[in-house]
Amino acid sequence: MAGEKLLSEFACKGAKPKESIYYLNDGAGLRLRIRPNGSKNWIFRYRLNAKERNVGLGSYPKISLSIARARAEECRQTIENGRNPSLEKKIKRAKLIERNEKTFGSIAREWIAHNREDWSEKHRIRNEGLIRLYLTPDLGKLPIQEIEESYLFAVLKPVYDRGRRESARRSRSIAAAIFAFAKDTHRCAHNPAKSLSDNRYFKKPIVKHLAALSQEDTPKLVNQLNKTGNSQRLKPQTVCALQMALYTGLRDHSVRGAKWKEIDFLKKEWTVPGSRMKGGREHKVPLPKLGIAALKKLEPVTFKTEEDFIFSAKTKRGYIAENTLRLALHRLGFKVTVHGFRSLITDVLNENGFNRDAIERQLDHQENSQVRKAYLRSDFLNERRRMMEWFANWCEGKHQTTKVIQLRGN
Repeated sequence: MAGEKLLSEFACKGAKPKESIYYLNDGAGLRLRIRPNGSKNWIFRYRLNAKERNVGLGSYPKISLSIARARAEECRQTIENGRNPSLEKKIKRAKLIERNEKTFGSIAREWIAHNREDWSEKHRIRNEGLIRLYLTPDLGKLPIQEIEESYLFAVLKPVYDRGRRESARRSRSIAAAIFAFAKDTHRCAHNPAKSLSDNRYFKKPIVKHLAALSQEDTPKLVNQLNKTGNSQRLKPQTVCALQMALYTGLRDHSVRGAKWKEIDFLKKEWTVPGSRMKGGREHKVPLPKLGIAALKKLEPVTFKTEEDFIFSAKTKRGYIAENTLRLALHRLGFKVTVHGFRSLITDVLNENGFNRDAIERQLDHQENSQVRKAYLRSDFLNERRRMMEWFANWCEGKHQTTKVIQLRGN
């Protein structure tokens, strides 16, 4: 250090860029490098195994002179212990990257990316929302291996206590899947969320079945939807969406996101992509005459190209929102849900002697019996076409006096 003048903060701050790189020495290997673009970086120069080496200690003024001197001293201690400061820095950085890759938040993002193709859009959005709202705020930056059951309980308990009981339970279930994914990829050895599944504090909510439209009220609803002009209280997109849900039995989400390209007016069919179906598989439903008429009436309002949404709206996704149809039914005086239309269809068609398998296929219910599933390959499309035509007429109040003779397969 003899002959070298120690630096000061004033000298570091006042160093101006030149046409080429130059250095200000602080002594004992520490120096400040100034580039022509004005950037300043601390460099520690040392010799190891008869070879001169350099290691960066950070940029100035983010790393002050005093901190740079402390880091330089750490490097000298490392050298005295027979280790290479440059290599130690690389190892430390690698461990930091590895640590960051093992946080709950980073693994949660991997889990989502890994399963994205297998999920419906609705399922993905729900999972991402629960993770964002209830899990990552407290768990996101923690190493997943260090999260214990007691801490996870402390995170979910306030959610449950605020009345969001189902959200707390679903968040625990998602956390269990994330921990399982971390175990499968060898980044943690336990699953505290799975252990928490038996915790009796998180009571299972009492199941409230979705209210179904009664058979007596069905013609009244159809009459309300058929109103036009000033007497119609709903927007054309909402009216048509309710009609299509009623005449097809499709779930709310399957209906709302429909595009014109899915409709085949010639064949009178609607092909819903698997991404909007609960079962994840494409579903083809026949369209009765009343359904075709409803779509034709809406066509001038929302159709420009085949990629346009049928039930378009000024929302983030471009189509009517999740609660629109339920609130519309309430506005018309029917305290029911769109999902309840499916219960109505099941009751009416079964009571009138239609083929149970055709009914189940229309509603896209999965067959529980693996034996029946293996042999039951028909989609009953022709039978469903006649069945839903009959049902649409029934909804209009055109009741048949005798039960329908059960129709067999296509």
